[in-house]
Amino acid sequence: MPEPKSDPSQPYVERVALHAILAGLVITCLKFGVFWLTNSVAVLSDALESIINIVAAGIMLYTVWLSNRPADKGHPYGHGKAEFLAVGMEGWLILFAGLLIGIEAVRRLFSGAELTHLDAGLWMLLGVGAVSAALAGYVWWSGRRYQSEPLIADGKHLMTDVASTAGVLLGLLLVRWTGWGWLDPVVAILVAGLCMAVSWRLLWKSIHGLMDGSDPKDDDTVRTILNDEKTAGHIIGYHKVRLRHNGPFHWVDMHLQVDGGMNVADSHTLASRIEGRIEAALGRANATAHVEPYAPAKDPDSPAYLPDGPSTNGQGNGPDTPTDPPIVRNDPL
Repeated sequence: MPEPKSDPSQPYVERVALHAILAGLVITCLKFGVFWLTNSVAVLSDALESIINIVAAGIMLYTVWLSNRPADKGHPYGHGKAEFLAVGMEGWLILFAGLLIGIEAVRRLFSGAELTHLDAGLWMLLGVGAVSAALAGYVWWSGRRYQSEPLIADGKHLMTDVASTAGVLLGLLLVRWTGWGWLDPVVAILVAGLCMAVSWRLLWKSIHGLMDGSDPKDDDTVRTILNDEKTAGHIIGYHKVRLRHNGPFHWVDMHLQVDGGMNVADSHTLASRIEGRIEAALGRANATAHVEPYAPAKDPDSPAYLPDGPSTNGQGNGPDTPTDPPIVRNDPL
């Protein structure tokens, strides 16, 4: 069965990550230009989040390279877990940015600050938002296409950046129309809250992946294949189906119950064919099947089922448990 090897799409993923870094630098410079022009804390919050985008894209570029290194003696399951670490780091970075934005927004809310050149700033911010939206769509779509968790996470982060830019733009429009300067820090606080929500989702995704959380969609795929084999009469039953992800690579193991009269060669051929079906359905995957003879007494669905457990009268599936003589200690007092 295939082992984790370098992903042939890696050069394309690295190119997308590099594009995200370069575009992020341009977008960040433009946002700080708008802040310098308008003195808006909401724009400052948007610019600070863009700095996080650049750092996250740099981490993503390194992680894409690391996670696609082939398995070696020290890492027999490959390096795919690095992707979940990158997603977690991006979550912490967004959380940090949200805290900074919230603190500065609260300070400005009580101290106040005069906004300037709002008309020019609004037009500039509108252009920046359009560029950010195009970048977010490009990175997210590429992540889905190449099944890259870091790219998908960065694309979602960039979409958050687009949403925050749109919120800032709306807030500055309201300030421009109403003259209520306090709306500027209020919008910044809302942006901080958005950052907190996104960071939690990314951190949870990272924890779920590092803890080998199962994917319901993959589980359904595997069980559909096994049920099909069972219906066709190729296997009698199955159990202990377990799945996990190592980055973009899938690991599957299971127990297949077959006719006890089947010889080793035939059962191996059957197991290998089923493993191949599962691997083809999941994409980059390694499936391992343990074959065992079917025993009605061990099948919960069989009328002859007897629960496992100790037995002293010869009944049940568990081994007889002899009664050990009591241990007599002759330690001196």
